[in-house]
Amino acid sequence: MSDIKTPEQQIAELKSEVGDLTAALKTAAEGSIVKSHSDSSASYWGETEEVATINAGNAANRSNYVAEGWQGCGKSEFKSFGDFLKTGYAAKGSGEWRKQAMTPYQPVMKAVQGMSEQVGADGGFMVYPEFSKSILERVYENDIFAQTDNYTVGGNSLTFTRNAETSRANGSRHGGVRGYWVAEGGSLTKSNPTLAQVSLRLKKCAVLVYLTDEILQDTGSSLEDYVSRCAAAEFNFMLGDAVFNGTGAGQPLGITNGGSLVSVAKESGQAADTIVSENIDKMWSRRAMGSNKYQWFHHQDCGSQIDSLAQDVGTGGLPLYRTNNQIVEQSPQSLKGAKRTETEFNATLGDANDIILADLSQYLTISKGGITQEASIHVEFLTDQTALRFVMRVDGRPWSDTAITQYKGSNTQSDYINLAARA
Repeated sequence: MSDIKTPEQQIAELKSEVGDLTAALKTAAEGSIVKSHSDSSASYWGETEEVATINAGNAANRSNYVAEGWQGCGKSEFKSFGDFLKTGYAAKGSGEWRKQAMTPYQPVMKAVQGMSEQVGADGGFMVYPEFSKSILERVYENDIFAQTDNYTVGGNSLTFTRNAETSRANGSRHGGVRGYWVAEGGSLTKSNPTLAQVSLRLKKCAVLVYLTDEILQDTGSSLEDYVSRCAAAEFNFMLGDAVFNGTGAGQPLGITNGGSLVSVAKESGQAADTIVSENIDKMWSRRAMGSNKYQWFHHQDCGSQIDSLAQDVGTGGLPLYRTNNQIVEQSPQSLKGAKRTETEFNATLGDANDIILADLSQYLTISKGGITQEASIHVEFLTDQTALRFVMRVDGRPWSDTAITQYKGSNTQSDYINLAARA
């Protein structure tokens, strides 16, 4: 059986394949977790003394990992997310090298749930938590999502208890609490608040990014910025759009589709595609009292209408928006002391929801608390592209189901007020 190779021949071939693997492991041992190897493998990995040195450092680093989590592990093998992707690209033709090199890092790596749980040549690469965190921080800088009442969950759902108040009338406040003026020695009358539950269940938001092999080969650290920027920008858009326009079916319930939205009708004879001062005054009067966190959210096309707001005074008029009738001094922009924010998520000028007055602290959200990332060269193998998948799980809805009836007066109030269509 001359085809059978001796152990010495097999070891020689392995040494030829991995090349400078021993030197790479020594470098990794100085700042990363290195998997222990038995003395019997010393002839493959290097001299017995070298293996002992690596294992000694490994024990200390493992203690740091257990005590401090990922941050206590020291540096990862990769300098950046871009370095990680480029290494994966280089491994496509020699997966065995990366399989050996990455095996020691399994305790701190998230297993891919797709084709494989190992390396790119087998179906997918694992992404370190440090890279996931960098994108998560960029998403939470979203000025809309960051203003919501957010909670991090450990499971996949969360139920809240709230009062069932729908009116400020006597006997209805806080869902049924009623107070009385009582004479000395008089009897007290009981009251019972009514409670309600609000339940949220995580919905999945995913972003898929393709990188060509040319990008992987030709770009350096800019690759990390490119991928992070693309993923974060799309998550920002999806989360912001859901807060305003979500349907509640497989995605959060947005404020424009919630039951507590109050809509202010247009003025009699008001021209199409206009905003007049009376619209602003009436929207402001319908806000629920007790909060100073209201903002005006509007489409960019509404800007010229808001800038031109005026109040008739006799036969003349008075500009309402521009201080001293000047364009300057408009930063930060505001109306009635509340900040103005232009968004992509409002309808265009003249349609319902082109301008909304809202307190986003009364919009409830839950999140899993992180973004999972996975990569695969096999999805678009024939076109030489690497597929990167980012997944975030969130849910949201308005705290209230209905608008609130005033103590005195017939107009309802809410945390969310829009302007009806002016067609």
